[in-house]
Amino acid sequence: MNKILSSILTIAVVGALTVGATFAVFNERETIAGNTVATGEFNLTLDTSEGKPYNIPDAYPGFLDDWESIDISNVGPASFEAYMSFEKTDGSSPLYNELTMKLTTAGEDDTCNTADVGENLIYEGKLKNFVPTTLVSSLDFWSGATEEDNSGTPADNVAAGTTVRICQQLGVAADSGNEIMGESVVFSEIVDAVQDND
Repeated sequence: MNKILSSILTIAVVGALTVGATFAVFNERETIAGNTVATGEFNLTLDTSEGKPYNIPDAYPGFLDDWESIDISNVGPASFEAYMSFEKTDGSSPLYNELTMKLTTAGEDDTCNTADVGENLIYEGKLKNFVPTTLVSSLDFWSGATEEDNSGTPADNVAAGTTVRICQQLGVAADSGNEIMGESVVFSEIVDAVQDND
């Protein structure tokens, strides 16, 4: 019985090899070589006015600092949306919770607090209530905003080679109490450049 099974198996293998060897298929291949994909890049720079970073040793309830500014510049080839955030990094939470901030765009004259055309309010209130990653490059605030691909409304991009000046006035809430006396706090101002997403 083993000899019969072995013979049948041998015949099947030889038959398969014979059929496979005599069966031919035409084929051809062409190649497109050298495909390249590169990504653009952002190059965000921040320039600040002389009073930045803040170093205020003698604040008090009702204190208002002079106007300061941040220039958000796009020195790269790709447009981006600019977002701002504030983050307490050290020190007194009660004092941080009483800090106030007024943010505006500088307007057409690039000078803070002159009430010229294009000077628009972005935010006014306590830092603790500032919504993280607030869009500051929107046409709602800044007349230089662009939207090269016409994809969003309103326009909200900082185009290559342009700068948006954000004016800031830091203060301490007038109704603050003794819980902030003798306290200090450190916070960061964060600017994020984000690819146009609308």
